[in-house]
Parts: sequence; C-alpha cells; structure tokens
Amino acid sequence: MHLDMLMATAADFALLRRGRPVASGRWDDVHEVRAERAGNNAFDPVRLQLRLTDGSVFVASDDAPGWDDFVDAAASALPDLPPADAWFIDAAGQQSNVVFERTR
Repeated sequence: MHLDMLMATAADFALLRRGRPVASGRWDDVHEVRAERAGNNAFDPVRLQLRLTDGSVFVASDDAPGWDDFVDAAASALPDLPPADAWFIDAAGQQSNVVFERTR
C-alpha cells in the first residue's frame, strides 16, 4: 500500500499521507518546476520539484497515486510546461532540468 497520494484541481494541488494533507500549493504560486530522474534510463523514477513564490518546495513522485492527474492539471495550469515526454530531451544526460519558469 502506498502511503502518499497526489491530488490536483485546476486551482491547487496537495500531497496526502495516510489521507491527511501534508503539503499543498496553488498553481498561481508556482515559480519554477524542476524535473528529476534517478538515472539516465527512461524507466527510472521521476520527481517534480515545484518551487513556490514563498520559497517552499513541493515534491511529487511519479510512483504516487494521482501522478497522471497531477501532471494533467499542471499542464493545464502552467501553459508553458512542456509535455512529460519532453522533460529530458536535449538534456545531454542531465538528471535534473528546469522545465518551467514563470516570467511574470
């Protein structure tokens, strides 16, 4: 049983642990999104680190239930976020890439 679960709406997102919220944020407060991969293999685990305007960092892992809905909500709320299959293209073996940065 997985203890963490991601929840996302058009306005906000949260990480639940054992059904209780432990971290949350609003899409409007996301300043930067960094995609990280544990290795160079396309099947290695992926995490997104969302840096919020208050300096806090929200971390979402692709093995948590709700990942696909979370990524879909992020794509809708952050229009400049590239599709997930492009997060590591042209990264020259890098395991961490900034995939979104709010400019306004």
